[in-house]
Amino acid sequence: MKRKIFTLLFCCALGFAYAQDASDFGAKDILIANFETKSPVVTDSLWTDSLMTTPITVPSANITLGDNPFPLENTSATAAKYVRKAGDWRALYIRFNESIIFSKTPNFQVQVYPVAGKTPAKSSVSINLINDKGEVSYVGGWKGSMAQDEWTTVTAFFGKQKSSTKYNAIEIQINNGDSVSNLQDTEYYIDQIGFKTTADGLELPATIFYETFGNYNDDWQNGKAPGQVKGEEGPISGYTAVKGFTSGLPFTFKDLTIDTVPTFIARTWGMGAKYEGASGNGRIMLTPKHNGTLETGTIDVSGNTDLNLSFGLGTQEWWAYNGDIANARPKVEISVNGGNFYEIYSNSDFLIATGNFGNFDWGQPAEYEDQIFTLVEYPFTNIEGATLTGATSINLRMAYKSGTKFWIDDLWLSGKSVGTGLFNPKSAAFTVSPNPATDYILTQNAQKVSIMDLNGRIVKEAFNADKVDVSALANGAYIVKVKINDTTKVGKLIKQ
Repeated sequence: MKRKIFTLLFCCALGFAYAQDASDFGAKDILIANFETKSPVVTDSLWTDSLMTTPITVPSANITLGDNPFPLENTSATAAKYVRKAGDWRALYIRFNESIIFSKTPNFQVQVYPVAGKTPAKSSVSINLINDKGEVSYVGGWKGSMAQDEWTTVTAFFGKQKSSTKYNAIEIQINNGDSVSNLQDTEYYIDQIGFKTTADGLELPATIFYETFGNYNDDWQNGKAPGQVKGEEGPISGYTAVKGFTSGLPFTFKDLTIDTVPTFIARTWGMGAKYEGASGNGRIMLTPKHNGTLETGTIDVSGNTDLNLSFGLGTQEWWAYNGDIANARPKVEISVNGGNFYEIYSNSDFLIATGNFGNFDWGQPAEYEDQIFTLVEYPFTNIEGATLTGATSINLRMAYKSGTKFWIDDLWLSGKSVGTGLFNPKSAAFTVSPNPATDYILTQNAQKVSIMDLNGRIVKEAFNADKVDVSALANGAYIVKVKINDTTKVGKLIKQ
């Protein structure tokens, strides 16, 4: 077969297996590379010089076109063959020009095929979206324990990112740090790179801002950031100086006691999460010991309605039988159009009992969720009992309120963009009842019912059912899509 050389650029978020045929890109999906109809240039690096003035345009000599080694899992006839040269750190890059709206196509994917006998027994892949000049932090993810001689679809969820305008390159790393790959050349196939819609094409809320609190930072962890006296603690200006914030918001942190020096606490290595798309790494602490208020500054929300704040909340007591875990709560306040601050409240379950009990000499205390983030939501369509209307700007602030000290991550403010809507515009509203629900919801005369998480993934389906059992679903918010006759209706379910 005629051989061609291509050039790649890669970036991705959290790895998981995508349910549909990875080589099936629909009309609303965005294909970056399939090495048949779309073959972008793949390079081994981005720039010829450290000042980033001259981009590399020469295709990687390590990428060639080859026959698909296993067309049963990827129906494409050809794929990019990649010979990774021996050594510690290697990456491939692809620049792209497509305009990506992450609320519409939030799932990034790349397929990788490790060749048996020429790769480690279990491979790992890291994929990232980056700005090629390093002007913004990268976003990405990782997938490990990939088997040989089969296609694995590595995907990343970017639904909370505002848009792709600040990213123009993809980075793919395979088996960096692996001992076999350090000592000898290894061989892979790569294919089907692009962005896909959510299940059933459901559009996600529009992102107003998304703060991940950064990646691992050695200076902050070791007390070397400006103003620090010990690791993980210091003035918020020090965390800003080491690029700990990713959203571009002018965060401030003020002690509730005016005459004390504000002590801001952040940790730049991660903790597990119960929700998809968790960023990992950076997180901040709210604690009664250094009780202060984190404030965003003014945020432009013009053109958005149905505003909703969500974030990961978790403890790390290392003692799951501490009852204060269940009471861990922040105080969340909002100021609209420069007005007074008002407290808003969550409709979510926080850190709950696991159902397990400890067996100690002095009793059997309940075990609570510890060392894991739970996603909580604070919708604010009403303020002090009145409907929120005419909001063009807001200011958010958060402080410790009750329970044990806790961590915050993945601070996401979203809304419904006026003129686009949260859901597919062809869908009518469906009133979920009962709501909140514990055991079931009523779906009278429905031919099909699909219940999806907020990332658009189907977690429950039913057909020709007047009642759908939801008792097994985890507590939280879901999208309910119901087909009645020729009409599709969409509603929101709160599972308790």
